[in-house]
Amino acid sequence: MAHYNCIMIDLDNTLLDFDKAENQALEKTFAQFEFPDTPENRAVYKQLNSQLWQELEKGKIKRDALAVVRWKKFLAHLGRLGNAGKINEFYMNCLSQGCSPLPGALEFLEAVEDYATIAIITNGSEKVQKNRLAYSGVAAFVDGIFISERMGIHKPDKRFVNLALERLGVTNRQKVLVIGDSLTADIKCGVDAGLATCWCNFKGQENTLNLQPTYTVQGFEELKRVILTQEELENDGTEKAHKIKA
Repeated sequence: MAHYNCIMIDLDNTLLDFDKAENQALEKTFAQFEFPDTPENRAVYKQLNSQLWQELEKGKIKRDALAVVRWKKFLAHLGRLGNAGKINEFYMNCLSQGCSPLPGALEFLEAVEDYATIAIITNGSEKVQKNRLAYSGVAAFVDGIFISERMGIHKPDKRFVNLALERLGVTNRQKVLVIGDSLTADIKCGVDAGLATCWCNFKGQENTLNLQPTYTVQGFEELKRVILTQEELENDGTEKAHKIKA
């Protein structure tokens, strides 16, 4: 029996390459609205966006407002007038097309799908994230998809994972693992909910926060060993067990 038979896993920069999707969407958006496409301007947008997401995680701004405010601030940086809502709509449509899995992500999901219930837990737009899940191939492996826009709650609020577990019908919380690349969103959400957590530190970042995940991994092979027993690892790709109900 797997060490964890329910995994709640983040999407962006955990399974899908969000950095690539964001850069492609910015390139198209800058071209469409004739923004100077320089490294400096891209850095300004990303900094503004990051700051607003941090405010969202702290409950200081609503998600719908965030999406428009970031472009209002960016227009102000450029000294330009424009319709921030229209810009955001175009950008989000472009972002929904960014569906590249991280190397090894689909292989990881295939390895664990017969041993664990797999739930996607992601902050963001329902339309954008569902498109990316479908076109990336990730959706084929999952048992539940939980998106903050639809849930009305966003990570790191522990109610996000608690409600997701309720909807999945999972009652054995000792066998649940929350997985993600963000300490402040994914890991804090899991810790606050009293669940085991795994930080996907794929970029080799330093943990400067007073927040300790149960596990830290550098790649999907390590992550697989956190979830599966040695026997299951040895049987990977040959003789898988039937999915165990959590």
